[in-house]
Amino acid sequence: MVIRQATPEVSTAGPADATSEATRYLCVAAHTDDTFADSALSEVLDDELRAVAPSVGFDLTTVLRHCLEARQRRIRRDAGLLIAGSMALLLAPLWTLLAAAVLAVGMSLTRANRNGPLASAAALVATIVVSLWLVAQFAGVQTDEDGTLDWMIGLPWLALVAGLLAYLILVLHLLGTRQLLVQRLRRGHFQPASPETGPVPQRHAARLAQLDTAQHGNVTIYSGYTPFVGHGAPVAGWSFALPIHRAEQHLPEPATAVTDDDPDATVQFAVVDLIDHVRQRLAAIRLDPAGDPELNPERLAGLVLEDRVFVHGGLLTDDPQLLPERSRMPRQRWSDERLRAVASRPQGAARHFLGALVPSWGGEVVACTFLHFSTDGRVLYLECARTLLEPPRIEYHDVDRLTEWIPVRQFVQLFTAAAEQLVRTAFGAPVRLVRDGVRVVRHQIRQSRSRRMAREDLGYDYGARAGVRELATGTTYHNYFQVLDAAKHLKVVERHVLAAIVDFLEDKGVDTAEFRTRQTMILNQGVIQTGGLSVVGNQAVGAGARAEQQTTTEQPAPQGTSRRAGTGRPS
Repeated sequence: MVIRQATPEVSTAGPADATSEATRYLCVAAHTDDTFADSALSEVLDDELRAVAPSVGFDLTTVLRHCLEARQRRIRRDAGLLIAGSMALLLAPLWTLLAAAVLAVGMSLTRANRNGPLASAAALVATIVVSLWLVAQFAGVQTDEDGTLDWMIGLPWLALVAGLLAYLILVLHLLGTRQLLVQRLRRGHFQPASPETGPVPQRHAARLAQLDTAQHGNVTIYSGYTPFVGHGAPVAGWSFALPIHRAEQHLPEPATAVTDDDPDATVQFAVVDLIDHVRQRLAAIRLDPAGDPELNPERLAGLVLEDRVFVHGGLLTDDPQLLPERSRMPRQRWSDERLRAVASRPQGAARHFLGALVPSWGGEVVACTFLHFSTDGRVLYLECARTLLEPPRIEYHDVDRLTEWIPVRQFVQLFTAAAEQLVRTAFGAPVRLVRDGVRVVRHQIRQSRSRRMAREDLGYDYGARAGVRELATGTTYHNYFQVLDAAKHLKVVERHVLAAIVDFLEDKGVDTAEFRTRQTMILNQGVIQTGGLSVVGNQAVGAGARAEQQTTTEQPAPQGTSRRAGTGRPS
């Protein structure tokens, strides 16, 4: 088979969507989930040498700005709690510890019984009464001669004031968070470029500018085993090698048997021509924003087509275009000419895939199909890898249930939530403040060490380890139709891809009998199973199902990886 270069225009994906529902819910996560905010900043922002995963259906820099804002608000809260808590401990250490124990036990018992906000409010009132009784008891205790008991008892009335101040700080923080969610992140109020976010700290401005450029690149630099970082969990795909034989009707007369050494059996076409043909076929099913989906049931709204190259982060040494300096973040964009050259002759660490991404539910669910085509001698190799980005966690959607005014029930819930969190948050404040301070001090030291290692270690891994979107992904779908839409979009794309390949091969005079057989098997056996047991092939789906096959040869999984049945997700 002869490979020749073709140069039609390459289509790429559009910019990340800063106004999508996925972006909004990730911004909500930044203010309501400290674990997510810390993980996003640590994984993406703090490591200045690491590449960034593609932003699929959301805007990375908008989310990171909200994470920085949430961390600053948390630092101010912790500083206030540290001051108020220290005052209470210094004024009356014994009363403060006893009152904290009473509050923690009372609120934990109420939370365990799940008796609702009224029971929690009653427990809070009872805790306040017990605390006042303790104050009265300690105020009447006679002091000892050496002053030890006098110091332990101290001034319980003033300590009570300091404790109420700590409680008020936490209540105001929760009220501020609620107000922020209602005014800036609720549906219909979200503005990604809102000036209320405030200026970005100078030490992060340059890094955010780099990330904003990198998230729109056409090169994914990944770490680990799976290359599709940022695109969700892998689901069942397919691949096979197709012998390229000339169809009988195209053989010269008289028809003769076709052999591998027969020059008349050679079919000449460029791999990039096949890629372009599939791309054009998929572009034809993209629904015009002004189109009517009911009149075009197989057209896909929001379909994004992109040419993407995947490279492992530890194999960039010999690529000056991606890594001009070993002590700096790698670039994540290739020229169109080089991208097409890799697509024509995939060799080495870089691999080209044509991606078809179909977002739905405001970008919360994204069905991704990646297609790779290559040739080896007279065999055409086809691979279809698929991933699914599942929706963000269900608790982030509570923002849309908030109202401008606070109902009495929610007002009581907020005060009781502050009481439940007070002891844990106040005692954890010093640890968090020290950790944040150490992070700032160690940042430059860590980056200097990383740069030195990168210059000396030719196998230094610059790859992205996780996508911010995946850090906020839940374990289940929220709606049955989300699963249905994801499966539909994968199957529609798959059907058009297979039809486009058949049309292309027939136009080139290739015998497609074997391909059509495989096409029927692929279309009939596609299964998406989101939980339980799934065996694609013998069609055992669901808990308790069982499939047996007498003659099966299973390929061993690569060392260090395993896969869950039905999803293909690394465990």
